[in-house]
Amino acid sequence: MSKVSIIVPVYNIENYLSRCMESLLGQTCREVEILLVDDGSTDGSGRLCDGYAQRDSRVKVIHKENGGLSDARNAGLDAAKGEWLLFVDGDDYLATNAVEMLLSYAGEDTDFVQFHYRETDGTWQPESQSGEASLCADPKQMFQRLYGLGGVAASSCTKLWNRRVFDGVRFQKGILHEDEELLNRVLPGCKKAVYTDLVLYGYVMRPGSIIHAGFRPKQMDIFPIMEDRARVLEELELGELAAKTYGKMFQTAAWQYCLARRGGFRQEQKALKEKIVSLAKQPALPLSGQYKLLYRGAKVTPAAVDGYYFVRRLCGKS
Repeated sequence: MSKVSIIVPVYNIENYLSRCMESLLGQTCREVEILLVDDGSTDGSGRLCDGYAQRDSRVKVIHKENGGLSDARNAGLDAAKGEWLLFVDGDDYLATNAVEMLLSYAGEDTDFVQFHYRETDGTWQPESQSGEASLCADPKQMFQRLYGLGGVAASSCTKLWNRRVFDGVRFQKGILHEDEELLNRVLPGCKKAVYTDLVLYGYVMRPGSIIHAGFRPKQMDIFPIMEDRARVLEELELGELAAKTYGKMFQTAAWQYCLARRGGFRQEQKALKEKIVSLAKQPALPLSGQYKLLYRGAKVTPAAVDGYYFVRRLCGKS
């Protein structure tokens, strides 16, 4: 059985896949299986995947109808045979010693090993690193680390996962922010995590990627996820982090409201305004600047939300 299964969702990335695969096939640890999940690509990505499988027996290809990122990862999870799991998006890449380095920190009782990414246009070259590490054996501390580290800790791609974490667990299909939703379910059950300062993942920023898309109604998927996060934190008696979550929800609703209004999404605009007014009822949200002013105004009247938008327009920010 392979030591590590690397799950790579692939969708219409024929111009980027070679860089990803060079980094995976060149891993200094050879005990890997690479699961390329062709999620219904309409360009030449599927043929490229098959070519890699013909050249290297460690590469397995799954062709499936398009179902989105979560569905592709789940297909990889169903097929994975490794003791450990890595998720790599097909337009990103790893340092060639990533697997070897991460396994050196992983014990049998480790649930995951956390590492870092570097945003890049594809030119990032990993440097030699020694890597400081710290142990965390409390889900409360893991959530505190999540909030302290930010996006790097929220990503499923910046962790070497023990496969047992995914026993009976799969990514929720059909939503954005699937990584945030997953953490709500798995972190409370984790008993041991290792946090390193290793930068091992090249996160390629390109115009066609999800991160660069304009407003879409599905971006509002984040609100039930954040509400569930606040519930989990309150159950763990992490009231300060729960308050931060509500504050982040308020900021996100305000930001999305402006985008939806500017884009003419009337139904979503109405729902986001209601969300802002509802969150303004929460006591003492940790906000500052423009958001604190909006928070105070929305407590008094829903019209404050419209005023917020128009002020931003006048300032050239909406």
